[in-house]
Amino acid sequence: MKRNAVIAALTAVAVIGGGAAAVAVSSGDDAPATASPADRVSLVSGQETAAPADRDDEQDDEQDDDRDAKGEDDRDDRDDRRDDDKDDQDDRRDDKGASADPGNVAAAQAIAAALKHTSGTVLSADLDDDGDRRWEVEVATGGSTVHEIDVDSTTGKVVRTETDRDEDDAAADLKAVQGAKVSARDAAAAVDGAVSSVEFDDGRWEVEVGEADWTVPLDTPRASREG
Repeated sequence: MKRNAVIAALTAVAVIGGGAAAVAVSSGDDAPATASPADRVSLVSGQETAAPADRDDEQDDEQDDDRDAKGEDDRDDRDDRRDDDKDDQDDRRDDKGASADPGNVAAAQAIAAALKHTSGTVLSADLDDDGDRRWEVEVATGGSTVHEIDVDSTTGKVVRTETDRDEDDAAADLKAVQGAKVSARDAAAAVDGAVSSVEFDDGRWEVEVGEADWTVPLDTPRASREG
């Protein structure tokens, strides 16, 4: 065989402990060739090579999940606090009668307007919030005769009147209220807040402010909350 024929010498060195194999290939006459660093191939198991990157990815994912969970918890906490604050505000508005929203005319003013229109004794004043937003004031003038006088809750003007000459219990209620020290207007003024209703019932004044019910005796303008 000719010497210029290809003579290949293959030297394989396996490094088992490091998990790598170095292969040196030489060609030519008798001079062996040593593999350059570029020709060395490191064979590292997929598990060993990917492990650091995988661990970093897993750590990043866990951190992202933790941040997402923390952000969600913070949002839930803020939402809960806002809901609690809103409930507290609603409760305070109910106690003060803000939900009644009587317009520009309070109960005492509606009673005064009704009495100016028709002289007598007021048995009740109720804010009708179904539609026209009027005060319905009942004025007893004697016997069983009761006049229902509607007062605009914005302007304070009388907008309608109706007379019932046979109102049940009107005579008894009129007798009790006429001799009382506390009138319907006094009872409305005794309660702090926007009164939406004042009515004589069971020998006392019943006053409604928002969702709260109050009672005022006939002998003194001192309000007591029911419940």
